[in-house]
Amino acid sequence: MMCTLLTTGDGVPGRIAPTLAEIFGVPVPEVDVCDAWDLENRNWEASVTCEYMALDGDLSWSLAITAGDTPHISEEELALAVARALRVVVIFPSDYPDISWIDRVATPAGEVGYVNTVEEEGEPPRWTVAVSEVSVSAFPHAEVRRIPEIIKPLQLPTPLTDACVPGGSRWRDTVWPLLNWERLTARMEADWPPSGWYPVSMYIEDLELRDQVPGVIAQLPAELQQPVQAALEQVDRTYHRLTTEDGGASLAEAAESSFAGRVWYWHRRPSNPPWDKAN
Repeated sequence: MMCTLLTTGDGVPGRIAPTLAEIFGVPVPEVDVCDAWDLENRNWEASVTCEYMALDGDLSWSLAITAGDTPHISEEELALAVARALRVVVIFPSDYPDISWIDRVATPAGEVGYVNTVEEEGEPPRWTVAVSEVSVSAFPHAEVRRIPEIIKPLQLPTPLTDACVPGGSRWRDTVWPLLNWERLTARMEADWPPSGWYPVSMYIEDLELRDQVPGVIAQLPAELQQPVQAALEQVDRTYHRLTTEDGGASLAEAAESSFAGRVWYWHRRPSNPPWDKAN
């Protein structure tokens, strides 16, 4: 594996070799910890390497870790293990490669959350944690709040829509409201990934897109209308199973608005309302 961790803490390069040896199950001499710019004093045969570089700001060290034929470990597992062993806060890559300013944080207490990081050029580079989903004392100036920008880019499975309008179809964009509706049910079943919450404004947008689906189906060629209608009915059944009739009271309270007179799905409450977890 190859992974770059950013950490707080003093003297991390001098303390990390035994930790990496334990994590990857190799003898300590098989771990080479070296300055990133030192190409002479390297153990090129080491099983695990850790190239370090000093940082400024909220973070102290960059650790570029490479492990060859060692037991598989995820980036999150590695970050948590280093955080716990060295009692430092660790920033590690998120699962959003297209959103460069989003990373994840692991704390010595075992907490994991998303963060908004800002890198400024300099010698050494300066890193600031601007927003964090979890409160971290090492980042006293970070705004502690949810990060809604990470919700919609998370790609959730849509097997029912895919089966009748696959990715390469010229009608794929047309059926976007149905794709979004199926993704909403996938979010419900997975307990609102990635962070266990969902803004009520996004939920209302999803219901508004569901309102558009009948019109969308009418635009499709005759041979697609029946299978897409069947997919819609199956997604509707899933939504019905995952929600409870409450006359729209929960949604109306969360949105501070009335949805009286809307169709049936506006009047049902998710069994795990995501907006209850937003604070």
